Amino acid sequence: MPHDGPNSRQDAHFDAWAQFLVSRAYAVLQPQFRGSSGYGARHVDAGRFKWGLEMQNDLTDGVQHLVANGTVNAAKVCILGQGYGGYAAMAGLAFNRELYRCGISINGIADLPTWVDYWRRRGVAYLGAGKFWHEFVGDPVANKERLVATSPLRSVNGIDAPLLLMHATQNTRVPIGQSKAMLYAMRAAQRPVEFVELPDDNAELVRAASNKRALREIEAFLSKHLR
Repeated sequence: MPHDGPNSRQDAHFDAWAQFLVSRAYAVLQPQFRGSSGYGARHVDAGRFKWGLEMQNDLTDGVQHLVANGTVNAAKVCILGQGYGGYAAMAGLAFNRELYRCGISINGIADLPTWVDYWRRRGVAYLGAGKFWHEFVGDPVANKERLVATSPLRSVNGIDAPLLLMHATQNTRVPIGQSKAMLYAMRAAQRPVEFVELPDDNAELVRAASNKRALREIEAFLSKHLR
């Protein structure tokens, strides 16, 4: 369950989603992969330009460690996340296909070049955020080759495991078109995919109805693919 941000971290506060999964007897791994904040500037900077690369490797290492020490069943691992975590979930299915039985992306980023360019095109009011993503993820022109290679949307043919996509309609950080593009690409490639639209909500999923719907969908999806 990689966190959003990615320049944030998991801390000791109550996490309703993690506790929900634990209450259903799932083991939950919440890694502090490189790029996470709270561990010094070097740890944050280690994530620069590493989406889908070393940042993803950190998630793989965490799963493999838990498999090796007997905590989890290697055949029953699902990857789930929101925002950046949603990107990591899709990237996990696309680039680490032997590792995950299924994936769940909520408000996830499917295509890095178009998403970074989306922030550039939002104008002066969003100049700070756009500049940050260019400097941390990459430039859609200068770094196009790397961004394309690490975009799940461009690698759907490498996905075998079922994918559940959920997206809030009013999300301005990651527009719903990211998930819809992934949905259409998965369908075109005849890959297993489901899509749930969360109406009248944003990137934070502030509506109780959205959270309840998302948890119901997660429970049903995991019960189906990890039973």
